[in-house]
Amino acid sequence: MVDARIVQTTKALHTAIVELASTTPVSTITVADVTRTAGINRATFYSHATSPGSLLADVLTIDLDRIRAADLVMREESTLDPLAITRRGMEAVVEHVATYRDIYRLALPDPSDASTHRVLASHFETSTLGHFELAEPGRIPEGVAVPLAAAFIAHGLVGLIEAWLSGKRSSRKTLVDNIMLMLPIWWD
Repeated sequence: MVDARIVQTTKALHTAIVELASTTPVSTITVADVTRTAGINRATFYSHATSPGSLLADVLTIDLDRIRAADLVMREESTLDPLAITRRGMEAVVEHVATYRDIYRLALPDPSDASTHRVLASHFETSTLGHFELAEPGRIPEGVAVPLAAAFIAHGLVGLIEAWLSGKRSSRKTLVDNIMLMLPIWWD
């Protein structure tokens, strides 16, 4: 059983970092800022995280891992077309990005801290590798280096999301439509 104080402290830390990172680039947030906002001391902070960036990464990763798990369940149990499942997964990620829009808008272009970029890219790369593992034999063209293709797709998707956040507003549907159009033709 998890100690209720640990749960409460974790929640306070997560709420504090989301609040702070929504208005300030994570690279400029100090441990003192987080502890003050969360109402905890430094020692308690360091028993939960190594930096404000790592704390924010933990918060975002929890949500992204939930999305990946739901996608895997759908792929295993659904009779839907694989591209329809991919679209639903992308819609969930875009909803996640929209939920944390202010954080991503500040964090993705931040040259002083790439932790948020890495979180999103890692999600896409891990998900893409998992998708490739489920691909029918022969579906991935001969000569494609799977890890390189996964990294290419992952970082391209993060770039697309960053451009969407920083550019002229377009709908979430437009973003998802463009993501789907930019996946390799052999994506299934």
